[in-house]
Amino acid sequence: MTTIASTWVHAEIDAPRLRRTVIVLLPLLLAALVTGDERWLSALVVTISCFIAFDSASLAPTGVLLHGLVVLIGFLALFFALRVPVVFVLGCAVLAAITTGITRFGSGLRSLGSFTFVPALYLACEAAENCPPEMFPQRAAQLLPYFCAAILPVLVASLVVHFRNKSFRGGGILARLTRLRGDGDLGERRLAGEAVVAVVLAVSIAAALVEWLRLDHGQWVVWSAASIVTGDIVTARRKLRDRFGGALVGVPAGIVLGFALPHATIAYLLMTIAIPLTFVAFRRYWVGFGARCACIACALVLTGQSMIIAEERALNVLLGGAIGASCVFGIHAMARSMRA
Repeated sequence: MTTIASTWVHAEIDAPRLRRTVIVLLPLLLAALVTGDERWLSALVVTISCFIAFDSASLAPTGVLLHGLVVLIGFLALFFALRVPVVFVLGCAVLAAITTGITRFGSGLRSLGSFTFVPALYLACEAAENCPPEMFPQRAAQLLPYFCAAILPVLVASLVVHFRNKSFRGGGILARLTRLRGDGDLGERRLAGEAVVAVVLAVSIAAALVEWLRLDHGQWVVWSAASIVTGDIVTARRKLRDRFGGALVGVPAGIVLGFALPHATIAYLLMTIAIPLTFVAFRRYWVGFGARCACIACALVLTGQSMIIAEERALNVLLGGAIGASCVFGIHAMARSMRA
């Protein structure tokens, strides 16, 4: 039995990447524990997003800083756009188009784009929760120092890799300082027009629906819609299946786990830490997404919130996925018809 479990762990869990991620997240976790300030936990979203972008695209220190800056600008733009629903829908569509369009330079930039759009959207919606519009400037001023500090651990990691990698040692200091990424294949270049049109349509519909129906935690609908748009029908269909399966299995499992665990601060803190780690810990997407849904549902139960809220998150994921898939399939059918 032990051998089977060990084999499963080795096959499913990417231990080296998980270890690197824990090291990068550790400064923020220690800051949260020492100060008791939960804003450090919110800033974990910035750190994990910058780390995934750095790790997947081999970003140099300047690349890490530029990516972090774009995430913060996106956060501020969407945050203040929330005061005007039409502007928010437009802002989501524009940012989604930009972060999807960069995949034309290589499929390896997919994660870089995703982890620019998703953290900007998520942080904007979280910051606006229970905050009146007239307090938005003050709220942004309170959060920005934490979000800026959250980039630093990834910057240090990039500096270490930067000076160890021989490819960074040639050329003048100006060339090294302005380099955005290391050597390595960015993957296949492909036309991104169809994907950009699909993601703009999907995100616009999802954001408009969220604003129209006033859905709680509507950002889940929007980024789920954007996540399905992968650039081709096969991967979009597979991702939709993985997200549906992960949500349908993970949410009930997380609710059960939440009732089984003691409703103590340490249990909630462990779940909060586990959520960002699910982005990097698992080799297969559906396992990681299911684990993430389980951790989020468990954390909601541990904070005393009802099962309905956890189920609502799952429904938001499924709704967003259905919108994204419909747009991908519809745009692909139209494009194929036009080519014919």
